[in-house]
Parts: sequence; structure tokens; C-alpha cells
Amino acid sequence: MKYIISQADLADLKAKVQSWLSANCRNPYYYKTKKRITAYLNLCTYFYIEETTLTKLIKKYFKNATKTFYRWAQKIMTAYYSDNLNLLLFKTTKPQNLNYQYSLNSRKKVCDLYFDYKNLQAGGMWSLFNNLKIGFHDVENSKIPKNIKTFYRWIKSDFRWKELKQQIKQTKRNFKRYEVSEIGLLQMDAKIITTLNFPVDKKYYIYDFIDEMTRIVFGYVYDSLGTNNAVNAVQRAMKDFNELGITSKRLRTDNAPEFTTTNWSNKKTYKVKERPFTTFLSRNRIVHETTPIRSPQSNGKIERFHQHYTKLFYVKDKKLNQNELQHYLNKYYYFYNFERRHSSLNTKNPFQILQKLLTK
Repeated sequence: MKYIISQADLADLKAKVQSWLSANCRNPYYYKTKKRITAYLNLCTYFYIEETTLTKLIKKYFKNATKTFYRWAQKIMTAYYSDNLNLLLFKTTKPQNLNYQYSLNSRKKVCDLYFDYKNLQAGGMWSLFNNLKIGFHDVENSKIPKNIKTFYRWIKSDFRWKELKQQIKQTKRNFKRYEVSEIGLLQMDAKIITTLNFPVDKKYYIYDFIDEMTRIVFGYVYDSLGTNNAVNAVQRAMKDFNELGITSKRLRTDNAPEFTTTNWSNKKTYKVKERPFTTFLSRNRIVHETTPIRSPQSNGKIERFHQHYTKLFYVKDKKLNQNELQHYLNKYYYFYNFERRHSSLNTKNPFQILQKLLTK
């Protein structure tokens, strides 16, 4: 075969390779080179001994890296027949001649421009780099780094970059996470599960509920959105939360049609008409709050929880129906509520926080 050395030359190749490896044992790439050559020689040996295919041997000795095998086979055969085994040595990728094409003044000018750009316009590196490329700023093109990585390295080695990062850290340290002071304040939202992104047999909708203080979560699968399904989901949530000792006091939702109806006849102000969903909550002494228009951060905890769904079905191949999907999610809710450690809860799980609050 083209990439297998002849059986008559195999013994001679082994002898020459053994002698050549002994002479180059101090080379920094000795073990890496020896590993590839040994794998090739073993493959050739068993190719003539065993009745097997080349594909199986590549899988065994090169861990299915077909391109690596072909590259090394060609390299070894070329080195052997040209009687120059030094061709097998790895070559460093480090440039031999460094080209310092930018002066320190050019570097300082670009850094000054970036921090001015940051202060005045809160712009980022990528934005400034592209603006410099198209001549948006008064800097000669020959003084601008051609590679974005060089640009990043210049900025991050400047002393002002450390000061900026320290300022950002200090701001984050002073920011207090929004937390409520009692249990029973719930957030509710619907998550759409499509056949395009999830292993389900058709589109489903999950009404999820989360307690803001303890982070306990429950969710219920439906085949459609609507007031009746939303009310049914609330009834099931009230029952599940009650079993854990949580009495629902307030429920916050977005402005979806099943929750509220908004009158936009007046452009300056809008009124929310009471829907059957709100009426049901009022009868059960639950306050219904709606988030401001286009502000999902007001329901941030349940919105953040929905991001877990993108990773939850990563290895699921079976198409789930409604009941199977609900059963699958129930297992996750149990793990999330009773086993998963939350950094926002000081590495405790939601049930531990609930027990601590109920025993006070």
C-alpha cells in the first residue's frame, strides 16, 4: 500500500530509527517524536501479521486520527528513502526573527486613544479597533496593529487597564443583590419547548414557578398557552408549595394575554383590565403583580432559571411526549430543590434555606 512501508524494508527501518532515536534522546521533542514513530512501526508490523483492515489499525494505534497517520506515514517514508531521518524532528513554531514594526510612541498613542474612548463613549476594544481600521480616528494606518490580539495585548499591559478593572470590581462589590424578606413571593413565566431545540414529539409549554427567597422551583407541562392552563398551573403550584410549608402570597408575571389585558388606547398611560387569572388569584388571597413592559429583568430569577433547559436535554435522544417530559422535569426539579448547591444561597440547597426559615 501507498502509506505502508514494504515488508522487506521494515526491519531496516526499525534498526535505523532505533539508532537515530538514541542519538537524539536529548531533543525537547524526543518523546513526542518517538510516540508517533513507534505507533507507525507497530501498525506496519501487525498489518503484515494480522488479517485486518488499515482502518482498524489506525483506530488502534492512532486513536482514529486518520489525518495524523497519513501525515506521519508520508513523513517517515520520505525520511527513510532519502536517508535523512532528521526530517522527523519537530520544528518550533516560535519566530526566529522578531519584527518590531511598531514604536513605543505608536503603542502609547493607541492606548491613550482607547482610554479616552472608554471614558467619553464607553466603547470597547473591538469597536475602537475596527474604527481605527477604517480611518475613523486620526491615527496613521502604519501605526495600527494589524492583528486584534496585538491590540488587546497593548491595552492590557497598560497600567490604566489594571486601574479600570479594579474600579469595576469595586463597583460590583458595592452592588447588593436584590432579595426579598419573606417566603411565598413567587415569580411565574412560560417556557416554550420546540422540536427544533429539544427532544420532544411536538411543541410544549412549561409554566414555571420560583420562590424568590428560597429558590424552590416547580414547573408544569401543557400543550398550549391560555388562561385555563395558567390557572391550572397556579393551582398545582399552590398545592406543591403548601406541601413544603410555603403559602403563596404574591405572584409576579409578565404581561402575556393569559395573565392580563392591556388597554393601549391612551399612548401616555395604559390600564390593565382584570382577567379570570387575576380574579382567581384574588379569590385565593394572592396579590397579582405584573412586570413593566419590556423589562424581563423584573422577573429575573425565573428568567435565569429557564437558561438551564438548554443544557438539560443535551444527551437525550428519545422523543418525549407530554407525560414523559413532565416526569423527566420532575426529576430535575427534585435535584434543583433538594440537592443542587446554589452560590446565591451560600452553597446551600433551597430546601436547607427553607428549613432554616421555617424553624425561626
